[in-house]
Amino acid sequence: MKAPLIILARLPRLDGLATLALRAGHTRSHAEPRPARAAYIAELIDAIRDTDRATLANTRKYLQTVERNKCQAPEMTLRVGCLLEAAGQNCKQLPGDGRERCRRASDVIATNLLAERVFVPDDVRYQIMTRQRDARSAIARELHRRYAALVAELAMSESFPGPRAGAAALVTGIDGFCTDVAGTRDLSWQYCVAAVVWFVASDGAPEETR
Repeated sequence: MKAPLIILARLPRLDGLATLALRAGHTRSHAEPRPARAAYIAELIDAIRDTDRATLANTRKYLQTVERNKCQAPEMTLRVGCLLEAAGQNCKQLPGDGRERCRRASDVIATNLLAERVFVPDDVRYQIMTRQRDARSAIARELHRRYAALVAELAMSESFPGPRAGAAALVTGIDGFCTDVAGTRDLSWQYCVAAVVWFVASDGAPEETR
């Protein structure tokens, strides 16, 4: 029986993205074998693409509400553990394939929630809030812009297999790109993967933010 992760989704020896965030914080650690990482990225993309937009929005809203109201502990360990429990309970009610799809989609959503203040740090959020009447929408646009910029970097990088490449080449490229990103800047592999997966799998649809 597979051990539970942040959203109870994993391959053998491969932890979910948000659990990696728990273990590594904002560090660059990801020790799983590359083929396993690429396979898991493929499953994440499929989960987002195979889940209707309304369900994705509801899942995000639920996890966002729980994280805001119940999971605001200063320690990352407690925050992720709280999200783990909430996401697991939310997916538990679904049957079979739907449960697994929920777990994987929730992994991406939960990891992106944890990464929001890395992509849009407090100083930028403060500037937005002092200049914009609808700060929440403005922050969401900024987050979307930064996701798009990251994907544009992927498309221009040596890791990108080309626009006509198959899914296997694409996920290997995402893994390679995020490995390089994690080695050169303060953005972890898991935060990079979650952002790119969401943008690619949702065809650039923005996420709402707090």
